[in-house]
This record gives sequence, structure tokens and C-alpha cells, in this order.
Amino acid sequence: MLNLKILDIYSGKEELFIKNNKEFNSAYKKISINDKVFVNYMGLENDIQSDKKHHGGEHKAICVFTQIAYEHFEEKYNLNLDVCSFGENITLDNIEDKDICLADRFSIGEIIVEVSQPREPCFKISSIIGIKELTSLVLKENKTGFYLRIIKEGFISKNDTFKLISRKYEKINIEFINQVLRDYKNKQKEILEILECEELAPAFRKTLEKKLIK
Repeated sequence: MLNLKILDIYSGKEELFIKNNKEFNSAYKKISINDKVFVNYMGLENDIQSDKKHHGGEHKAICVFTQIAYEHFEEKYNLNLDVCSFGENITLDNIEDKDICLADRFSIGEIIVEVSQPREPCFKISSIIGIKELTSLVLKENKTGFYLRIIKEGFISKNDTFKLISRKYEKINIEFINQVLRDYKNKQKEILEILECEELAPAFRKTLEKKLIK
């Protein structure tokens, strides 16, 4: 069973950004949490979600990104990325999106979480970090990170580990879902396979359903 190291845990507060003559509020920029933090069904205590239509909520309570993805972008595209450049809540070590499957359940400290969907990168990655092509590269490389829903509330810290406690869909990993979404015209059968998974987040389910060719 997987037992994954947490590199860091982050939470953010809302601030105003002015980028390319556009103003928007976001809690994208986050700071490291050194102490234990309580996690409820909506996410980390005191972690703000400005755009509640697209971020946060019970099916996107925690955003996770992997250190291997950071290293991939830095090495392949010669990028210099700071910690938490992707606005994640948790950075995981020694794992890739292809190793994480939909509906995987992990225990972390006192909590239990379930993988609900891939992250859907938006313009804020490029805009806030200041690397124009970064959002498109995340999509191109299928290294989006993923979201967790909370099954059991409690406290966690960066000294805890992700311990896999159950795996229901061996084939349907995060990278696979992203590949299907990007090549949906040729992946109609695979879309139906993913839609059969009852744990798929409702909003992402609607996204996939719209890709079905009728």
C-alpha cells in the first residue's frame, strides 16, 4: 500500500490582484502551515476560496499537487518555480498523477479523504505566477494535480503521511482521466467508463457528459 510523504501544507487568504488590466480576488497565494490544522468537510480551517463557483466545496475540499510534477516542468521547460506555485493545499513527494486513482481513500493524521477528480487549471496559474504558458503546459502534460473530498474530519500536519486504505478503480487514474478529457473525440468509450464511477465529483461529471458525442 502507498504511504506518501507530505512536503508541505498551505492555506491562503483572499487578496486583490491586478494582472493585464484585469482585477480579481483570489486566495491563490498560500503560506506554509507549520502546526496542526483542522480539516472539516469544506477543507482546511482558515483556507479561503474566493471563487466558490470553481474552487472549494465538499468535492474540492483539498487541492493536491506533486513534487515530481514541479521537477518535470522545471527540467523540461527550464522554469524556476517557487514552492506552492500551483496554489495547492498539499504538496506530495515521490508520486505522480498516474499513480493516484479516482476514489482512492487515504488516511492522513486524523482524517480520511477520497480522490474526487483531477484539478481543472485556470488562467490564474499563469497570471499570478507570471509565466504566460504555464496553464497550457499543465494541460498539455496532463499533470494537473487532483482534489480530495473529506470523509472524516480531524487534524493533520506536515509530519503525517498519506496512507492508502482502499483502491476501487485500478485503471482510472488522474492522468488517464486528463488524457481522456483532452482527446475526448477518440475516447468516447473511456468517458463512459469514467462516468460509471459514482465517486466522480458532480461538476466534473457534467464536464465529461458534455464531451459525449450524440
